[in-house]
Amino acid sequence: MNDELIRSAGTQLAEAWLKAEPLNAFPAHLRAQTREQAIAVQDVMAEVIAQPVSAWKLGATSPVMRERAGHDGAIIGRVFDSVTFYSPAQLRASRFRHARVECEFAFKVLAPIHAKKDGWQEQDLLERVVLHSALEIIGNRYPHDPSAFKPNTNDEIADNGAGIGFVFGPPIKDWRDHDLSNLVIDIRVDGLAPAENFLGDGRCPPLHSLVQATQMLGLRGIDIEPGQYVSTGAATDPQPVTATSKVVADFGGLARIDTEFIDC
Repeated sequence: MNDELIRSAGTQLAEAWLKAEPLNAFPAHLRAQTREQAIAVQDVMAEVIAQPVSAWKLGATSPVMRERAGHDGAIIGRVFDSVTFYSPAQLRASRFRHARVECEFAFKVLAPIHAKKDGWQEQDLLERVVLHSALEIIGNRYPHDPSAFKPNTNDEIADNGAGIGFVFGPPIKDWRDHDLSNLVIDIRVDGLAPAENFLGDGRCPPLHSLVQATQMLGLRGIDIEPGQYVSTGAATDPQPVTATSKVVADFGGLARIDTEFIDC
C-alpha cells in the first residue's frame, strides 16, 4: 500500500466509526498487507476522528488467545473520550450497534510512561499504575454481510483494534495479592447465564500485558499519559448486547460494573 491508499483506508474506517455504522464495502486493495501498514492506517483513522485518547486497548495478549483468534501477535488500539464511560453507565444503544461486551482488567496510569524502544520492565511500572475493572464494547467497521471477508490480524489493527468503547469500573484494592489469571468474573447480559471465563494460560497476567503495551507503543514513539488507561485483554468470552440490554459484571467480589443500553 502506498500513502494514498493508507489514507483512503484510514479515512473510510474513521468515517464509519464516527457514524457508528459498518461500511457497505471495503475493497481488497485497501486492506493492509503488513503490520506496519495496518498501524499506519490506524494512525490515519485516529487523525480523522480527532478526539482525545482516554485509553489504549490490547487484544490477543496470550498465546492461547492468539491461537483462538488467529492472530500472529498482540494487537493494540485507541479508546476515545466520546466512548469512554464509568460505572454505573447508561449508553445510547445507537452508538453501539452490532456490539459485544467482555470483561477486562485495565491499568490507570498515574505517572508518565515514556516511549522506550524496548518497552518497560514490570518492576518499573508497579508504582506508576493502579488496576481497575473494565468492560470493553467491541465491534468492527467492516461490512457485516455474511459474504464479506473475515477480518485478520492486520485488518483488526487497522480498524483501531476492533474496539468501540469502554466502561471503566472501580479500582481493585490490593490487586497484587490476587491471582488475577484465575479470578472468576461473573458477567451476565439481561440476567442470562454467565459468560465463559478465560482462565490460566488463556488470560495474560495484567502487568505482563501492560509491558506488551509499552513495547508496542514504544516502537511507535508514543507515550502513555497520566490519566489514560491501558486495558489488558479479554478475561471473558464476548457476549452480544441489544438496544435494551443490562450488563452486570462481578469481578470475584473485588469490583462490580453496571451498564445499561438505552434505545434512544
